[in-house]
Amino acid sequence: MTNKLFLLSVFLLFISAGVGCNNTEGTEPDYSSKNNKAEANEPLFSSSAQNKQKTIKITVRNASYPTNDPGGNNLLKYYDLRERQLDIPLDQTALILIDTWDVERKRFAKLNEVDIAKDIYPLLKMARKLNMLVLHAPHRPIGWDGINHEARNIDLRGPADTPRSKVPEWVQAKEIHNSQWPPVEFIFRVGEYAKYSRYSNPSYIPYANILGIHKDLLPQKRKKEFIASSLNDVQKIFQQNKILHLLYVGGATNQCIVQRPVGIRNMSARGYNTIIVRGATIGSELQSTRDSWRVTNAAILDIEINNGFSVDKNNLLNAFESAVSVY
Repeated sequence: MTNKLFLLSVFLLFISAGVGCNNTEGTEPDYSSKNNKAEANEPLFSSSAQNKQKTIKITVRNASYPTNDPGGNNLLKYYDLRERQLDIPLDQTALILIDTWDVERKRFAKLNEVDIAKDIYPLLKMARKLNMLVLHAPHRPIGWDGINHEARNIDLRGPADTPRSKVPEWVQAKEIHNSQWPPVEFIFRVGEYAKYSRYSNPSYIPYANILGIHKDLLPQKRKKEFIASSLNDVQKIFQQNKILHLLYVGGATNQCIVQRPVGIRNMSARGYNTIIVRGATIGSELQSTRDSWRVTNAAILDIEINNGFSVDKNNLLNAFESAVSVY
């Protein structure tokens, strides 16, 4: 009974999320904005003679205070985004692809999305050439064929009315303990609770059909490539492969990327070095924010303030390519 309630709670959190300490190590730069950039023209690949680890040198960004106390009584004016370079061992690094879907939108205008073929595939291709660990972490069941094996036309809002008029059938079929709180009717905002519903989209607009993983990003059967999205499975994979650094691509930046069990918030809280790849991720933009990518940029900033680093897609790709050329 307890397991059933736990699984139900997890799924409900998934629906509500939208189906659909600063590291200041290093030399402090000048506090003027023009000098808040990392040093350029340094090699993007290095192999330490001491530990024999092959590394990539990438320029990461996060929000931080100065490493050296500038004095005075107002530190806030020095709190800003700063760039610096990190040497990251390739054999301790994983590229994580979250929800890089092939999506069919028959009734939706094309969104201003990341171009998967141009912005994500080259990173995946290089990661494979470098024999890096690659993790596909979709929230729907897929096999090595990359196909979504769930019912493809499922509408998680229930029947064709807005808001719901009753608890969905898949919930009704489950045995739910009388002590469930909040009540199931409140969770799904039905009956007397319908007035509190956030599900206000017109009922005639269906969810996009998720066909599976995008054709350019299909998983490959190789020793260091995995399909997993449960925290326990991923923890075992990372422990067995000594993974410490996580590079995230995919979507949505403000939802799945940060909120999933293997998302940035969860993994950074467990001590991993989490890095979002700017230009290879996109948030759930509104019609009014699509041109400016305001939601995406705000989500990246939140990560830079609270969870880890960001790296520019081109900087990471150049580092990968440099490493490949050395091999």
